[in-house]
Amino acid sequence: MARINLKTGKVIKPQEFSGGNPEHQLQKYAEEYLGEHFRCYYLKSFYQIPNGEIDTLAITEDGNPCIIEYKHKQEDRVLNQIVFYYDWLTQKPTKFEFERIVKENQITKSIDVDWSEIRLICVAKEYSKWDASLIKHLDTDIECYTYTYHENELDIYLDPLINQFKKQKNYSGEPVNKVVTLEDHRNRADKEGKEFLDELRESVFKMGDDIEEGYTPDYIKYFVKTTFLGIHVKRKWLVIQLRVNEKTFKDPKKLAKDISSRKWTTTREMKIDSMDKLNYAITLIKQAYEAQH
Repeated sequence: MARINLKTGKVIKPQEFSGGNPEHQLQKYAEEYLGEHFRCYYLKSFYQIPNGEIDTLAITEDGNPCIIEYKHKQEDRVLNQIVFYYDWLTQKPTKFEFERIVKENQITKSIDVDWSEIRLICVAKEYSKWDASLIKHLDTDIECYTYTYHENELDIYLDPLINQFKKQKNYSGEPVNKVVTLEDHRNRADKEGKEFLDELRESVFKMGDDIEEGYTPDYIKYFVKTTFLGIHVKRKWLVIQLRVNEKTFKDPKKLAKDISSRKWTTTREMKIDSMDKLNYAITLIKQAYEAQH
């Protein structure tokens, strides 16, 4: 993916990693920013298993196990490889081992492992026609990312060509066009998480009669002229993302993280895991709403 220098008009071409194995360089930079790229916590690198080695073993913010594989060059067996690792991770003895690793990690020791979903991520320079053909027939959901490297910059993004083949299925195995609902999002949360969501939704709608609510597979959105609030429902907490006027935005407790570097329309993010934080978040959301007028 080429970039344009708007001052000179020249194309900034992608570069190759320097300083050793390019694939290991990619892994190093990706692991350093797992939270920003994938909302995951790092556990292990080059984790040895029978007949294989997992590049990155991680756990999501929601507690789901995560396997990440990297490929610097196009390679036909990258999807087969990660499915093999998935099979290994679903074995009962392996689950005990994974939970031990999580509890021994200072950052993740308070996270309860949720085995209802295992997240599989591939990061590759490009994908082959064999990968595109294979993913059409896989029941296992694999997130396929592509990357580009420019000087001091690493971009990782979902590959639009191969991910178009991912499909949802009903119980009979037939593809369906699923309509996302509020209940789909509520069901991701436990009792406490549902209480946070219900309380927050009620408070948002009280801000104005012109607020509309919509649902995407990943988050609940609220919009007037544009989307000013996104709510990501987790098992025990909520993550909100706000589109605010940075010149007038006030956050005295400094709880809203600046995410403007992601180049999204939302520029602030906050985690809500208590009623005190929820009440504070409402004051921030109100600012985002008022910025729509």
